[in-house]
Amino acid sequence: MLPDRLRTHGVHGPQISVLLREGAVTTDDGRTVTLADCARPRPGQVFAFVMDTGVCPNAVELARGADMLVIEATFLDAQTHLAQAYQHLTARQAARIAAQAQVRTLVLTHLSERYDHTDEPHFVAQAAQEFDGAIVLARDLERIPVPPRPTRHDP
Repeated sequence: MLPDRLRTHGVHGPQISVLLREGAVTTDDGRTVTLADCARPRPGQVFAFVMDTGVCPNAVELARGADMLVIEATFLDAQTHLAQAYQHLTARQAARIAAQAQVRTLVLTHLSERYDHTDEPHFVAQAAQEFDGAIVLARDLERIPVPPRPTRHDP
């Protein structure tokens, strides 16, 4: 809702909720005002979650245009053969999916227990070779905010 447009069209108080609910309202002076007169669509945030899969086109489609993609990065490049055998992803493969899907923020998770904390920078480094956006390596119980919507200015 655009407050200046509501004022210009004389829509106020309970009329605003009627306008939202019904898409049009009759103002005090008898004019019909539509939602399009007083509001602009604002896209919501998109979150995608890809887990326990090998490389596949549907992972890209699921994540397409997401503001945040949380995706498994179970293995590093040296274990690509294990990733394929067990239908999991490497950090590089996860990042490639993110790049192809044009996501904004990539969150890597579901690392194999074969790795310890000293290996963690390698996950981010390998992902960064494929994806140039924000990369986060998730940790247990960590809260990672979905990035705010991009601002768009109407002419």
